[in-house]
Amino acid sequence: MKTFILCILTVFIVSPLAKCGNPEKLLGITFDYEKGEVTLVVVSSGCTQKSDFKFEIKGENLTIIRIRPDNCKMMESKEQFTFTLKEAKIDPNKPYVILNKFIANHNIAKIQ
Repeated sequence: MKTFILCILTVFIVSPLAKCGNPEKLLGITFDYEKGEVTLVVVSSGCTQKSDFKFEIKGENLTIIRIRPDNCKMMESKEQFTFTLKEAKIDPNKPYVILNKFIANHNIAKIQ
């Protein structure tokens, strides 16, 4: 019985946390040291906003997370969003490994 209750609690506690974001498939990313900016190129189907992304840094690993899905029905297109390095919490003097997947064809971005 204790195991059953633990499993139920895990489903109700862990599942919502797991859905708070997924690593974004990127079309591109650029860094501009002079301007202190990072620009993401992502796929949007009409509702993607800059606030839909967060930068997760663990050691030297950098992952761009989409925290809110774009569920609009427009034709998928490329969109760019620029963040300051400060907004992204990126140290410009430190090397990072980007853990996101990259794709070239924006038409297949939503295919799992």
